[in-house]
Amino acid sequence: MEFTNYKCPVCNEHFKQGDDIVVCPDCGAPHHRKCYEELGHCYYKEEHSKDFSFEELNKDEDENDNTDKEKSTVVCPRCHHVNDSTSFYCGKCGFPLSEDTKQESQNPYQNQGNPQQPFGQGTPFGYAGAGMPAFDPLAGLDSEQEIADNVTVGEMSKFVGKSTQYFLLIFNKIKNFGTSRFNFAAFLFSGVYFLYRKMIALGIIFSLLSVSFTVGEFFIMLMPEYQNYMNTIINSASSSQMFYTMSLGSQYSMSEILFIYSPYILSALNGILMIVCGFIANRTYYKHCTKKINAIKKESVDVNINKKLEASGGVNLPLALCVEIAFLVLNYIPLFL
Repeated sequence: MEFTNYKCPVCNEHFKQGDDIVVCPDCGAPHHRKCYEELGHCYYKEEHSKDFSFEELNKDEDENDNTDKEKSTVVCPRCHHVNDSTSFYCGKCGFPLSEDTKQESQNPYQNQGNPQQPFGQGTPFGYAGAGMPAFDPLAGLDSEQEIADNVTVGEMSKFVGKSTQYFLLIFNKIKNFGTSRFNFAAFLFSGVYFLYRKMIALGIIFSLLSVSFTVGEFFIMLMPEYQNYMNTIINSASSSQMFYTMSLGSQYSMSEILFIYSPYILSALNGILMIVCGFIANRTYYKHCTKKINAIKKESVDVNINKKLEASGGVNLPLALCVEIAFLVLNYIPLFL
């Protein structure tokens, strides 16, 4: 009989190949010969009168070990890889291990006869074809790797929700090298983008600034005084001489020149605001995520905080759409006036 899976009950050490082992003739419990001789009898001697059997004892212990193992691990329902129960994504194929997925994984081989998963099961276009790599929401990073102060990759991916690959790569670059990347979405949508990513304070500030610049530009251009200035300039000089004449101040005072140039100044300020948003968006979002995740972990007493991370993080598309629609309406109202 092979005893390498068992421990000597006296010294509590696993049996090894070649060990001198003594088996109790009454209950079948194995001992190191040296341990048995030093003890002088079977370790379970007092249990012998109770119909004790080492085989039954070991069977109960194995069942308890298997139960504990099942609770501490979760099998990926797509590739059947065994993951730790605290993992957010499968370490092999990147499949998201949500609470519902973990419950489904109790029967991990139910789709074993169908290697191609149904549409939407973790791959960007339904399922990966033969020879094609599966979609990895962790961008090849380890879920337990620290990507920010006291924040792991798995926690960050749960909080980010959308575009996890992009942001995890950016955040990893910020942490390790201190460099980021220009965010073109934030450049194009400015404050609306920050609202979309639930950075409400910054989103409101940048949105108000952008609206102020745009509305102010159109408002000045529609003023009768401004139109009179422009008509006078157009009638008195060619377009090639206009700005040269104004720059010398030969015909207009400094305040008049500033008034004439004010729509262009406001337009330039709006462009600068867009550029600033593009440059700071990724770093700002990195700090926002780190701060929020640590706050959630500090306030939560639960072991698993996935749902709280998902609820607090992610995106707010309805808010972003409403603000963008309102912004477009404000932009087009002057055209009708």
